[in-house]
Amino acid sequence: MRRHQRTPDPLRLARRRRSARGLTLVELLLSAALGIVMLGAAVAVLLAAGRMRRNQQLLSDANEEARTALRLVSRAIAAAGAGGPVYSVTGADGTRQQRPAMLFTNGIAALHDGDMPQRPDTLTLVRYGADRRTVLVTPLASDRVNVAPDGRLTTTPGVQAEIFQDGESALITNFQRAMLVPIQAKNLTMDGAVARNVVQLDMPGAVNPQQLQDPLIPIQPGATVFPVRVVRFHVMYVDAVGKTPARTDLVMETLNPRTLTPLVPPERTVLAKDIEDFQVQWGYDRNDDGVADDGFSDQGPTETLLDPGLTFARISISARTSSTLVSDEGEYVVQEDTPFERGIDLGGAPRPEASGHRRRVLSTVVLLKNVAATRI
Repeated sequence: MRRHQRTPDPLRLARRRRSARGLTLVELLLSAALGIVMLGAAVAVLLAAGRMRRNQQLLSDANEEARTALRLVSRAIAAAGAGGPVYSVTGADGTRQQRPAMLFTNGIAALHDGDMPQRPDTLTLVRYGADRRTVLVTPLASDRVNVAPDGRLTTTPGVQAEIFQDGESALITNFQRAMLVPIQAKNLTMDGAVARNVVQLDMPGAVNPQQLQDPLIPIQPGATVFPVRVVRFHVMYVDAVGKTPARTDLVMETLNPRTLTPLVPPERTVLAKDIEDFQVQWGYDRNDDGVADDGFSDQGPTETLLDPGLTFARISISARTSSTLVSDEGEYVVQEDTPFERGIDLGGAPRPEASGHRRRVLSTVVLLKNVAATRI
């Protein structure tokens, strides 16, 4: 049979039409619904990941700021007594005064109308310049103090061209007696006898170092001279600005060494933001067994109290996240009565309400050095 005489396939046209046919409406709807479900699941996963990342970042920031502040305050407290338990200083009235290495004020009031209901403590002390010290090279004069510069090479890590920075004072000590001398001017001169620079710290009309001497144990050449600042650690309330809510910051404020009043203009360093509480408690070890006798209490060093048994300081900082945490249902709210949700329990004092803020409560114990009265 010839090709043109063959019987045509009766289903050929139907198969051709079926192969060219598109999707039906039902198939389109099913495909669209499935795509929307998959897209919604992907968006939900991305949103959950974003919330988790934001929450973790808030917690990390609060934790890191509080830990950094805790380390700085701890080191300042541990070193505060390096020059002796008390030091001589010229007061605002020009008379010689004795001041302890630390002044502690126990917090007794809320910060701001109950918005931040914790009771923050205040701590005033001498803060030493990092890795900088020198020695007295000549006897004390009535209007100047001569000290040697840093003898190490200027390329040595930590060495600075000038030992004393702006705003610092000189704490001169033989580790039995100490005096604090504010610096008004700094001059570099040549000492031909020893062929080296001598820094002259001039105090024209402000302080007479000779009047700060203790006649029983005078400070002689060779005594150690530290660059220091008198600083105050405290919590400061910051009002709301625009969309930024009100908060409290832990600050280090530089004080006038004679009057213990803030400088004008003020010099403040914010150590950590969103701090709800700053507490310092004290431990006494009168039997020298290395353990606080009766635990820790709020009875600390003041102008009238410097117990020879004062040995430990326990610092606690309660920091909260700068914003509230969020969940898939909105703001994360907890009802647990723990320090992480409600802040530090101060024994009957009001505590923050449980909210979407998460707390980081950090604490450390510091071994004090030479803060107690020296036994001579």
